This record gives sequence, structure tokens and C-alpha cells, in this order.
Amino acid sequence: MSDANTLHIKNYFAGTVSASVTDDNWNCCDSPKPGTVIGEIPQNGQASLTFCRTDGHGCNGRQGQFQISIDSKDRIDLNFDSHGDIGITSVPTAFFALLGQNSDNSYTLVVGPN
Repeated sequence: MSDANTLHIKNYFAGTVSASVTDDNWNCCDSPKPGTVIGEIPQNGQASLTFCRTDGHGCNGRQGQFQISIDSKDRIDLNFDSHGDIGITSVPTAFFALLGQNSDNSYTLVVGPN
């Protein structure tokens, strides 16, 4: 069974941003689902979501993947394994993004202006 994990999104833009999971580049992902609204994230605030890879259904041995949109400016693609380890697979061009693992094994995605 795949391990669920948490992704925290930290906003370093000069104001509130809206984040959501797009309907694109989504595969082998029990959570989050396409169209998931992560919500409004205030400046210097954060929002969190759980992610978990699908087991079976042709997904064994494959990465789970989903895409996040920040204010519809640009998108960032993320891939993750069955142990909940996640990485950025396409670097956004309209904003800065940095992903790091926390001491509790969750991850934080920092987004802000270029």
C-alpha cells in the first residue's frame, strides 16, 4: 500500500494567491483529485494538501503525478513515489518555486515572484 504524505505550499508573493490542482498531467494519484481547490493562500501563509499514489490499476512501479496552478499564471508538475517522496518535474517560468523535505518527512513548496 502506498504511503500518503503532506505538501505544504508557502506563499512569498506580495499578496494572496489562489492554488488548485489542474485537470492536466494527473495520473496514478489517489489524492489529490483533478480540480481540487487548495484555496486562497495569504502572503506569508501556507495551505496543505495530502497526496497518495494509486496502487494497482497499471500504476505499480510508476510515479504518481499531479499539477498545481498558482493564480492561473503558470503551473508546476509534481511526481511522487509510493513512499511519499515528491519532486518537481517541470520548473515554472512565471514564478519561483523551491521544494524541500521537512523533518517530519512532509514537504514544503515555496512559491514567490521570480
